[in-house]
Amino acid sequence: MAVDLKKDWTDADIAALIGSVIDDRDWRLEVDADGVANLADKTAHPTGVDYDAALHCFLETWMAGTDFVGPSAAGDKNLVGKIAKALRENYPALKANKFIFVDL
Repeated sequence: MAVDLKKDWTDADIAALIGSVIDDRDWRLEVDADGVANLADKTAHPTGVDYDAALHCFLETWMAGTDFVGPSAAGDKNLVGKIAKALRENYPALKANKFIFVDL
């Protein structure tokens, strides 16, 4: 699942995104250069500086078992709201850096 940030989207769309995976591996929310937010599997596909440079922005990696993704996380309105707010504040223009720190 992905969320196109160039179109109208809601917190419910972000909840659906983070609820679309299982919390059994390391995940990172990334926004590509075209404005599409997606969850990237960092356990199987670690990335480097060149990969990150091509992204619009990304959040911290959520380690397996920390409950930042999956159905439980999708139902946490506070968590979803913070992630959605961070995306709204950093797309289309970044506030600071490509790495977006969200105080979860």
